[in-house]
Parts: sequence; C-alpha cells; structure tokens
Amino acid sequence: MKNLTIILSIFLFVSCSSDDDKNTNENTSSETDFNLVTGINIRNSVNGDGIQLGNPNIYTNNQFIAYPNPPVGQLNLESNQNISNVWITPANAEKIYQETDFNEILNSDLYSETQIDSNATLKLLNQSSSSIFVNLESLNSGYYKVFVEIDEKIYWDTIYIGDDNFEIEDLINYWE
Repeated sequence: MKNLTIILSIFLFVSCSSDDDKNTNENTSSETDFNLVTGINIRNSVNGDGIQLGNPNIYTNNQFIAYPNPPVGQLNLESNQNISNVWITPANAEKIYQETDFNEILNSDLYSETQIDSNATLKLLNQSSSSIFVNLESLNSGYYKVFVEIDEKIYWDTIYIGDDNFEIEDLINYWE
C-alpha cells in the first residue's frame, strides 16, 4: 500500500509539472505578435543609409520610409505612392527571434485594419499624400509601430522615441 501511495504521488507530481509547462508555453510570444519589436532601423534622412539594430520585424516592402529614426518631435513618411492612413501603436522591444527571416513570415494581411485602429495612440486617417509629417510630441518615450495604408495594403516600420536624457548609444547598446 505504501508503494502504491508513493507511485501515485510521483504520478500526480509529474502530471502537474507537465501542465505547468504547457501553460508557460502558451504565454510566450510569437514572431507575429502585434506589439512585438525585435529590432529597428535608424536613419537620419530619406536618402541616408540606415543602420539595422537587432532583427527588425517590419514589413515595408520598399513601399515607404520613416525618418528620422529615432525621431525628435516629428516623423516624416515618404512613399512613391499616396499614403491613405497612418496609425502609430505602442510596442515592446524584446531581443528574441534574432535569427528569424521575417520576409518569409510577414505580409500585408497579417494584422487587420480594425486591430491596428483599436490599438493606435495616434491616427492620421483619410490622407492622400506621398509625403506626410507626423507630430509625435503627444507620445511618451518608447517603441512604436508605424502602420501605413498604401493602395489598400498595410505596411509597417518601428520607431523609438527617446526621453529628455536619450542618447543614441543607449539604443545601439541595447540591440548589440
């Protein structure tokens, strides 16, 4: 009887332990999490060469450029076609998925316009311009995703807004 009690206790312990592992795995992020930032491209101008930090999970498909990044008060969006809508959503940076090929995963249908709109802290809707200036002074410091709609397709990039003590070296050091 004593052996049976020990065996049942061990079985119960292993079963509970296994359930805990499953719950933990359900809470981990995936490569396509809406708020996830895995890297950033910094640039000063539309024609300047950008510097990639981390492995950015962005989908611009060469349709638009956001600069300067990091912005100071204002962000410029440039495209060869008219941008119809702009949404800026808060995001969280994590140094994960650094080996993932996001070109194979991300596409313009990944996030719905409703999902983007409901998460946006800043919106510029019903635009019709290939060059848009976005005033960011109302936003707190941190990472953001910049979503644009061009020809009824959604594209996005990532920006970082620094606080008053921001140093570009801190951003670079975080991603190295």
